[in-house]
Amino acid sequence: MVNDMYNSQNYGDTQLLGGNLPSQSDRGACITVIDSERVIRTIPLVKAESIMGTEGDIRINSRIVSRRHGKFTQIKGDFYYNDEGSLNGTMLNGAQIGCGHYNRSQMYRLGNGDVIKITVPGSVGNPENVMMIFSEGMSTNARWKYISLKDKPNHELEIGRSVPQGELCIDSVKVSKTHAKIVYWPDRVFIVDKDSLNGVIVNGKRITESCFLHDYDVISIANTKIIYIDGMVYFNIEPNGIKLEVYDISKVVQKNKTILEHITLTVHPCELVAIIGGSGAGKSTFMNCINGYEPATSGAVFMDGMNLYDNYHLMKSRIGNVPQKDELYDYLSVYHSLKFTADLRLTKDISRQEKIKRVEEVMQIMGLSEHRNTLIKKLSGGQKKRVSIAMELVSDPDIFFLDEPTSGLDPETETILMKQLKNLSLNIGKTIIVITHTLQNIHLFDKIIFLAPGGKLCYYGPPSDALHFFGVTAISEAYEKVKNYADYFIGQYNQSLGR
Repeated sequence: MVNDMYNSQNYGDTQLLGGNLPSQSDRGACITVIDSERVIRTIPLVKAESIMGTEGDIRINSRIVSRRHGKFTQIKGDFYYNDEGSLNGTMLNGAQIGCGHYNRSQMYRLGNGDVIKITVPGSVGNPENVMMIFSEGMSTNARWKYISLKDKPNHELEIGRSVPQGELCIDSVKVSKTHAKIVYWPDRVFIVDKDSLNGVIVNGKRITESCFLHDYDVISIANTKIIYIDGMVYFNIEPNGIKLEVYDISKVVQKNKTILEHITLTVHPCELVAIIGGSGAGKSTFMNCINGYEPATSGAVFMDGMNLYDNYHLMKSRIGNVPQKDELYDYLSVYHSLKFTADLRLTKDISRQEKIKRVEEVMQIMGLSEHRNTLIKKLSGGQKKRVSIAMELVSDPDIFFLDEPTSGLDPETETILMKQLKNLSLNIGKTIIVITHTLQNIHLFDKIIFLAPGGKLCYYGPPSDALHFFGVTAISEAYEKVKNYADYFIGQYNQSLGR
């Protein structure tokens, strides 16, 4: 039997504890806690330091948790965890990071979806075990729901886009009609991939056909996180964007010429980020390296903790690319352009009605509904760019890369388009990275990536802080300074990071 304690969707629904969560616009973070009471709590991390234990800011109910077990620290928008010398230690993504004599000063940076566990060795089924999931950009209406496998007549749970009432339905075009199935037997539990297009990921690795599940295993299907514990399946379908981590990437071309040099930075979920810089700064090269189109010569790029270059076949469905030149058919209407894209990109098991519904949703999001029957050739430049973005949005990617989307647009049209991109990041839950030369709306961006000639990073941070960093009153004035004093600003930026 499926729980319907709190809502009409036939899922059990947990309440949020620990205060109101920050909205997407707050760029906050939170942890989802499951302790010995088996009640899911979602707790915002709003302080510079939050102590976790049987006492402190984040109180955990478990006999295996120390009074002051660990600490969450926020530094310049990044979050870190360190074990405070606890008796039973901490596991971070499966690795032991602390116990008793452990060095408390060792801090580990957290990424979206990182899993923290507190267990006693050899006690897989111990009811005192504790699990926490770190999330960034969690929305205020996020709710974790649950289904009891033990209460289902056949002890099986179907997961997919179009499954019967009482099963786990994920309404996303990235999810197959019947995507996976969890089977519960008294002596074993396993999950089966039902030949899905975009796969099933268990504890960060894609399964081939099936695998056994253990308590606190984390399953990822599209945007949905699923946790298995003792016959219970907990899940959250809230879109939380995607985190992009760039580690020391460089690009070397013919004759050993370096066109991108040792760039490290992190783009947080649901941020709108601009790539700017003068001619020869390597903006397009950098974008092609971080979206997987042309891998860097050295270094690594991670999306939600997965190596992009090693797992591009898994991640490409989550990536949207909008080129500078619109690739549209002049004699198709807006509606038929998007419908054609849906027919081409969406999986074969998506019905005609579902495709039409998705096209209507995308037109509404991008403000194109009133132009649905207008031929592409009769649209303005800004409207055509919105159609290009909408064509990518049809397949519901989590991260967008746009190459000079406002090129050739008048100031008013540019402002309209930039505000729509802001809406996509802020309210639709997309991470968006844009190459731009126009700066009148630079204040709408959360961060700017300023590249110096030769593909060197000389600044990454909020636009407002950039004015002080470069000693200017407008970002446009920084271009000349960077051109003449690039090494100075690169050094100053690295020094500010303690490098």
